[in-house]
Amino acid sequence: MHTLVLLAHPYAKSYCHALYERVVQTLEASGHTVDRLHLDADGFDPVMRGPDLAVYAKGQSADPAVAAYQARIDAAQQLVLIFPIWWELMPALLKGFLDKVLTKGWAYEPSRWGVKGHLDHIQRAVVVTTMNTPKWAYRWLYGNAVHRSLVRGTLRKCGVRQVQWVALSPVSHASQKKRQAWLDQVAGLFTR
Repeated sequence: MHTLVLLAHPYAKSYCHALYERVVQTLEASGHTVDRLHLDADGFDPVMRGPDLAVYAKGQSADPAVAAYQARIDAAQQLVLIFPIWWELMPALLKGFLDKVLTKGWAYEPSRWGVKGHLDHIQRAVVVTTMNTPKWAYRWLYGNAVHRSLVRGTLRKCGVRQVQWVALSPVSHASQKKRQAWLDQVAGLFTR
């Protein structure tokens, strides 16, 4: 299976980087072809600027990187997104990527009932997040924002039917043993 693994974390010594490397190694060892997309290392500009908005309604982008990212998603059968949850949401780098790359006509079409997704060639998406908020608090006190905005409000709207979210928390207080167990847990998702 051809898998696009996207990392949205700028710090090379972060736990998200460790997850990214482990996922890539596990996929390759399991015979998958892997396309690594490290947004920060790629120099992706997440800011939607005036020229972008001038052509956005036409389903276009003024950013020349967008077409290349779309081609990489077109080639993928599986998506893996790895990122931290900061202030209850994804980093601006990932939000800007979604805003700029998931264009009308390519990722979706407006319909009478909302949108019709075009990314139905993606057989599975796995979202792996780290955060310091306990999971129960994130869900019940803060509204489970990543599930609402990314899983349901973006990926499923764009046609990705099978989406799995693995939320690892609280990371800041996790022992080395717990962090290793999480690495093994996440790797296990790609060894079947």
